[in-house]
Amino acid sequence: MLQIVKKYSDIIASYRVHRFEQFGALFRLRAEIEIIDGSQLYIRETVIHALKRKYAYPWQDKHQMLIVRWDNAPDWDVETFPHHRHVGKKENVEPSYERTLEQVMAVIAEKVRKK
Repeated sequence: MLQIVKKYSDIIASYRVHRFEQFGALFRLRAEIEIIDGSQLYIRETVIHALKRKYAYPWQDKHQMLIVRWDNAPDWDVETFPHHRHVGKKENVEPSYERTLEQVMAVIAEKVRKK
């Protein structure tokens, strides 16, 4: 995560790691990144036995309204199943090719730099 923070430091106001655990093949990260426009990216990532990975990256504006949430919960039938994103609200589901924090930050950086 620190490499990503460094790479996107021009758009990151601050970051906070709430939980980082690693036990053998188990990895758990809970963190948040505050973007310079006042929006927040919340990071929830878990890897179990290096085989199963769960993630959710909700990005919310300064009023806590959803901009985009990327996740892989198997609850929507999309062409990139189980990977998908919710745009604007939970019901607006689209396929997603962004599956890592690095890919999500690239999307956020592009949008923030255009403002």
